[in-house]
Amino acid sequence: MQSIIHRLGFIAVLMTTVAAFDLHAIEAEESTTEQNNKQVSQQVSSESEAVIKDISQKSELIDNQGLSEADSQAVNALLNQLHESAAAADWTTYFSLYHPQAVFIGTDQSERWNMVEFEGYAKPTKGWHYDVKSRHLLQIDDTIVFDEQLYSPSYGVSRGTGALVHTVDGWKIAQYHLSFPIPNDKAKRITSLIMQ
Repeated sequence: MQSIIHRLGFIAVLMTTVAAFDLHAIEAEESTTEQNNKQVSQQVSSESEAVIKDISQKSELIDNQGLSEADSQAVNALLNQLHESAAAADWTTYFSLYHPQAVFIGTDQSERWNMVEFEGYAKPTKGWHYDVKSRHLLQIDDTIVFDEQLYSPSYGVSRGTGALVHTVDGWKIAQYHLSFPIPNDKAKRITSLIMQ
């Protein structure tokens, strides 16, 4: 019995040590992430076009699985154009990139809009600015799903996910979902605020 208690005590010490190392690693990672975000923010001018075009030239930022070179270029150009037109409040171009039956899901629980509703929300605004930090594309048959890490001067690190479908007019966005990734160690604090 005593050897089991000693073993459990030893395991508890190990777990505490591992937890301390994890906490230190998370703090270091957060500090690095904050520094990277500040660098991105300083590097980015008010013109999103330069940054967004830049992602197409940095292959390490883009991961294409199952796409032909032509589809990869077309989809990256479309998603880049989406961000460029949103930053310029060019709503004609912006909404032409969506399928007519598309859905936009925003960060608020109530924000699930069809294109008519979303256009009504967007058109009175001066647009929004998100810089693309990385993008992953995955093609399955005639559908491409994507996720992209974004940076907003207003919100910091953000995430865009969605799906594109192939139409007679080329690739169109069927769904776009904007969200704010929550670090696991902050999740309970943040979700408790949301529950209030």
